This record gives sequence, C-alpha cells and structure tokens, in this order.
Amino acid sequence: MDEMLAEVRESIASVLAEECPGLAVHKFIDGHDPLDERLAGLAADLGWLLIALPEAASGIGLGAAGLAALNQELGRVGAPGPFLAQSVALDALVNSTVANADAVAALVGEVVAGSATLAIAARFDLAPKDGMMLLGECSARAALLPGEGDDLVLVDLADAALESVVIWDETRSMVRLQRAAVRPIATLAGMKARAEAAYAIALAADSVGAARGILDRTVTFMKEREQFGRPIGSFQALKHRVANHLVNAGGAEQLVLQAVEHVDEGGPGAGLWSALAKANATDAAVKVCADCVQLHGGVGFTREYDPHVFLKRVRLNEMLLSSNGRLRDCAEQAFAAALQGGHDVLELAQ
Repeated sequence: MDEMLAEVRESIASVLAEECPGLAVHKFIDGHDPLDERLAGLAADLGWLLIALPEAASGIGLGAAGLAALNQELGRVGAPGPFLAQSVALDALVNSTVANADAVAALVGEVVAGSATLAIAARFDLAPKDGMMLLGECSARAALLPGEGDDLVLVDLADAALESVVIWDETRSMVRLQRAAVRPIATLAGMKARAEAAYAIALAADSVGAARGILDRTVTFMKEREQFGRPIGSFQALKHRVANHLVNAGGAEQLVLQAVEHVDEGGPGAGLWSALAKANATDAAVKVCADCVQLHGGVGFTREYDPHVFLKRVRLNEMLLSSNGRLRDCAEQAFAAALQGGHDVLELAQ
C-alpha cells in the first residue's frame, strides 16, 4: 500500500510540475489560460478522483491516504479547480448506504469521467438555509449538504439558482445557493462524521502542500536575491525563520498522517485527529505563507509573485468546514467521549 501510494503521489507531482508551474497559475488568474479545464481533463484521463475510492466502486482503494496525497500535491502548486470539493463529496457518496442506487452510481461515474462536477457546503457547522455558500462551480451537477442530525443530503442543482461569489482565493470557486430551489436526490444516513473527517483531511493536506510549495519557492528566491553583495538566504536570521517554518509544516503533516490512519482504520480517534489536523495545518500554513510574503521583500506584496496566491488559498482553507476554535472544541469533546466509551489514551494516540 505504501509503495503504491508513493507511486501515485510521484505521478501526480510529475504531471502538475509540467502542467501547473507558477506562470501557468498566474496566467489562469489573469484570465489568459483555461488551466482549470486542462487539469480537469487530465484528472479524468489519469483517474485522480479514483485514487481514494474503494475497489468496490472501481477505485484504487487508497482511502483517506489517497485523498490526502491528491490534495497535498494540488495544494503544493496552487492548482485551480473544484478537486477538493469533488474528492470529499465522492468519498461520502461511495461509502454511504446509497452508493449502489442508480442515480448516485450514475452521478459518481459522470464525475470520475469528468463530465460532471460536485459541490459541497462551505461550512458544516451552519444550518442549511437560503443563500448558503457552496464550495464548487456554477456548473456543478449536484451538491452535498448537511441534513438532519448525522445525515447528509445530496441535492440536484440542475434547476437551482446559483450565484457566483467573488472570493479572495482566485484558484477556486464558491457559489450561493437558494435552498428552496433544489430537489433532493438521496439522503446519506449517518455520513456526516465521515464527510467532516474527509473534508478536514483534504483541507489540512491542501494547506500543508501550499506551505511546503511556497517555502520551496521562497528558498529558491532567497538563494538568488542579493543584498549587500550576498544572497539574502545566507543571513542567519532569515535562515532561522525558514527553518522554523519547515519544522511547523512538518508537524502539521504528521497530524494529517495521524488523522489518515485513524480514518482508514475506522478508529475512535478519527474525528479527534482530523479536526486537530485541519485546525493545526491551516493555522501553520497561514503563518508560513504570510511570512513568505515578507521573506520575498518588497516584491512579495506584488501580484506578479507567488506568495499572495498561496496565502489567499490557505486563508480560504482556514474558513472552510468550521472555525478552528470550534474544531478544537469538537476534538476535546471527541476525546472525552472516547474515554467514556472505554477507549484508553494510548489507543487514541496510536
């Protein structure tokens, strides 16, 4: 499994390095390159959305580890497109009791093939209402929304009134949905916890990837930019800042791996570790990306350089799913509930 995961990650990274360099992302943001459409076609051809899906759903079967690997590599290059929303929604659909329903199976097939897209509720801690925000595109075929209690609801967006919303992250899209105009397709009973964990892992992985991606680019810049006749990367104070960021990014990545292990094994710590992974990774990524603006000097504040792309992306990640303060509260409650349920601390920490 580890060998296959490494090969999949390397394959995704190789394709993105060729198709999604920084210049291509900037051209996309400026409206001169349909990079999102090109990446969507590659994702369909190469089966990226199949990576995390179980073999019973014709997937590769890498589970949460595959979900994290895909989103981390996409975050590393700031790839545009609705991949995060789609990967989370697909995970919930194929692991639900309605996975074999004709309408759901057909929709999953269309999404994997690249002929349809999915959206998800931007926040899972807010009650569905008219004007709710979705992470996804106006062309999305269906959306996954919080339902009653522990349920999720898959709704048809064919006749829905979707309004595109201008957001600071120009690599992704959000829309406003009038809930009264949607038709339910299926109820995913008891799937909210699983979807929240997958959402948290995807956001955490994307944020870790973004932090590592901009750090790599910042180090390269610091080796080339000279001040007082020396590369600024040789200044001890700046080297220490970069080293601290690498340590923090590495710690956030380990939390993602911990969450992945518990989710894939169905362990009692799945909700606990996924919530902590999202909160920690997005907090760390915001600090890294914000300081990389400073480490680029005056040009770091300009639109022509990369730091703003990654800072805006991780700022959006920070706001999605739920606030980080609430997620830490949820982790505390999950920890207490697991102990009361007879699980010991070592079991939760493994």
